Amino acid sequence: MPAPDQPAPDKPGGAPARWVEPTSILPLQWGSYRSRLLFGLGMIVVGTGLVLATTTYSLLLLLAGSLLQPAGWAVLPSTIGRRVAVVLPVLGFTWLMLGGSGFAWCFVVPLAAWLLVRLRPLISFTVLLLPIISSIVLARTVPDYSVGWISILVSTLVIVAAAWLARWIAIVASSRQSVRTLRT
Repeated sequence: MPAPDQPAPDKPGGAPARWVEPTSILPLQWGSYRSRLLFGLGMIVVGTGLVLATTTYSLLLLLAGSLLQPAGWAVLPSTIGRRVAVVLPVLGFTWLMLGGSGFAWCFVVPLAAWLLVRLRPLISFTVLLLPIISSIVLARTVPDYSVGWISILVSTLVIVAAAWLARWIAIVASSRQSVRTLRT
């Protein structure tokens, strides 16, 4: 029986195996897949939250978040090149998000980085339109910096939903590819 983070073997009768996360079958040099995924994601979320909670009087939050977020990307199970490639763009655009709802479009960059690191197929990157549309609406409806938490909350919910939608797209694209290969 395969480990929980390993792909299931093909079923008898030629049926394809169930879909698995592409990053779950990568060889890891240290740690387990699930612990690295959860720990890395937690570090990214907390680091981003600390950066976004920064004010003139709490610059230590900016420092802590700016150290924690890249560490989270480093821990995620994926190829090293993808993990390294996303660190600076994501951190830079996270700093830009401090500008308020007019910069809600910056949430696109962490989502794109997530899709890249999670090895999502190119078709799933269409979900990047969701935070762009959301940011246009937010910039017009939340113009005051004092209620910036609304922009952060809505943008966070949108990118979480978009990430799950991208996963679903990856599953559908994979199953269609499997069916296509069975026909040939």
